[in-house]
Amino acid sequence: MIKFNSVRNTGLCLLMIIFLLSTLPAVVAEQATMGLSPEQIKEITTKVDPVLKGKPVSDIPEEDRSQLFLAEGLFPGSYDLFFRHAEYLALEKRSYTEAVPRLKKALELKPKDLAALELLANCYTELKETSEEVSCWETIRHLIEDDDSEATRELRERVTLNLGRMAAENEMVMRQGRRFIIYTPVSSDHFHVDKELTDERLEEVFAQVTGDLECFPAFRTSIIILDPVKFNEVKPTSWAGGFAQGGRSMTLKTESFPQTDPESRLPARKILLHEFTHNIVAIAADGRCPTWLNEGLAVFAENKDDSFTEFRPQIPSPENMMTLEQLEKEFYDIRQIDGGPRVAAAYNLAGLYARFLIQNYTMTAPRLMLNELKNRKPLEEALQQVCTLTVAAFEQRFRNWVHELANQ
Repeated sequence: MIKFNSVRNTGLCLLMIIFLLSTLPAVVAEQATMGLSPEQIKEITTKVDPVLKGKPVSDIPEEDRSQLFLAEGLFPGSYDLFFRHAEYLALEKRSYTEAVPRLKKALELKPKDLAALELLANCYTELKETSEEVSCWETIRHLIEDDDSEATRELRERVTLNLGRMAAENEMVMRQGRRFIIYTPVSSDHFHVDKELTDERLEEVFAQVTGDLECFPAFRTSIIILDPVKFNEVKPTSWAGGFAQGGRSMTLKTESFPQTDPESRLPARKILLHEFTHNIVAIAADGRCPTWLNEGLAVFAENKDDSFTEFRPQIPSPENMMTLEQLEKEFYDIRQIDGGPRVAAAYNLAGLYARFLIQNYTMTAPRLMLNELKNRKPLEEALQQVCTLTVAAFEQRFRNWVHELANQ
């Protein structure tokens, strides 16, 4: 360890710390400033005080601006410090790689801050990090979806403009529908896809899922349609027909949308019901739903019509019956295989668990369970609260119910 004893060396030490803090995360910065004396801390605080109070970095002398790196360690809970410093680094210094982690820190402190999100999106634009940029614009869109005020009018226009630009750059066409925003390939081979996804057809999907789960998104969900080549590049498993990304979007492939008579029912309705259920479950449970229940509700949704007509299930053999814990692990394991009977069996069993829950405790049961999970209750407590059963008792009743189905 190097020891600094003189005033000159103390100054050199400070310069080295400043240099290091410009390249290290805020948590490391906080640790590094622990060696500062009270006098040094007071001096730094005085110099950056305007920024701490929300003023732009240009309000402090240029020679004092390097103190902002040290201040980040001293004031890790100051949104204004991290946002204003990032703003200065991005707009004045064009140092986008330094601005990004500070904007992320600002968003940890204020997750829904529109100014920080837009600046972060612009940084990702300059860095050409497309997926991160899209995520920022989509997040902003969700936050202001229902805000028709004059205050957000220009921001809404910028969001639409940028999402449209990014769609064009990726050879996509963007259409803003009533409930969904649809992205389809610009290729003439797939011009029909957008016409298949009419608002009337999509309204059926929206009404069924949101009605069943009594959860209504405050924003439009994005439907991203990719040609088979691009879909194969991004899909999470080799056998996936589509996938949902939280409550914000779903991704499907063009093959799911054959050209049909506009008056007919949408052939891809089942897969849309399945993936949109995942979107709504993600919102209803705040991302805390176990996979077996998430997939089970999606399978149930795609296998019933609006009149709640029961679908005829495949009855698993006794050796293929799994507990909830085993089924949860099975969903984790099947991501690594190429599909086939094992995948189908897991989804079928999850669908049966969901059907048992709904048939015996009504559609209210999954709604209440998702709410309990959202409130950070463990599955055991959620089941006990909703069904007054332990997990073991729930599984035993399920096995008895499946046995009765097999003998009908």
